[in-house]
Amino acid sequence: MSEDFFYALITGWAILLVFWGIIIVFILLRKPPKSKLTKKITIYSLIIFIIIFMLLILLNNRFGF
Repeated sequence: MSEDFFYALITGWAILLVFWGIIIVFILLRKPPKSKLTKKITIYSLIIFIIIFMLLILLNNRFGF
């Protein structure tokens, strides 16, 4: 059961990464006048997201789920 949960968790994070990327690209292309989304915030949020995703993958390899 924990193996199924872990694969579901990784799949969910992968889907979130795809949609998060689409949303960020869409906002950056539109460039709304009152947007507080800067390139620095965008890069930091993607880095944090990818670090957490990589930690999940490392846990998968380390514990053999």
